[in-house]
Amino acid sequence: MKNKKNIIFDFDGTLADTAPLMLTLVQEMAHEIGYEKKITAEDLEWVRDHELKDIPKKFGIPWIKVPLLLIKGRDSLNKQMFSVPPCRGILEMLQSLKEKGFILAVLSSNRRDSIQEFIVKHNLESYFDFVHSELNIFGKDKALLSLLKQHKMEISESIYVGDEMRDIEACKKIKLDCISVTWGLNSSTALKEYGAQYLVNSPKELLNLF
Repeated sequence: MKNKKNIIFDFDGTLADTAPLMLTLVQEMAHEIGYEKKITAEDLEWVRDHELKDIPKKFGIPWIKVPLLLIKGRDSLNKQMFSVPPCRGILEMLQSLKEKGFILAVLSSNRRDSIQEFIVKHNLESYFDFVHSELNIFGKDKALLSLLKQHKMEISESIYVGDEMRDIEACKKIKLDCISVTWGLNSSTALKEYGAQYLVNSPKELLNLF
């Protein structure tokens, strides 16, 4: 990691512990489309081991309703961002990385003002150099390229940190190095089987890579 200068973080599940809130929102949205069964811990473990595209079929959601549900879910999450805590160990990790001189950034499909609200509430302003918001949730590779170009970052000097299989896929498309964390959406098993380049189980492990 000696040549890395820029670390780009995913937001949901990587920096912000949105999982408990997401469970509530998923259950509410499932009821909206007539899925009356209670979503169990076993259901959530199934989700952690699969790609997002597999979820609609699992819960009987027609594909035509997926875009609207994603938009509604994201809006609901943004409205309740004030109640979301950072993932455990994140603050200490960010402080250490900043002290080492890294440029730290956030990439998310959430609204920029919601992310800023989270950053200010948890006193993280001094750690992040910028926040980049892209609403195209199906094109993370394009969002990453847009961020790199806008902020004049070289791919070879940058690395992305995310919690999903689609993060791995996006980084492979643009040849950007990627660290996968296991405390977010997808499980360690799923990330490993999907070909994670670097796999870490805690913020401390991530810090040790640098």
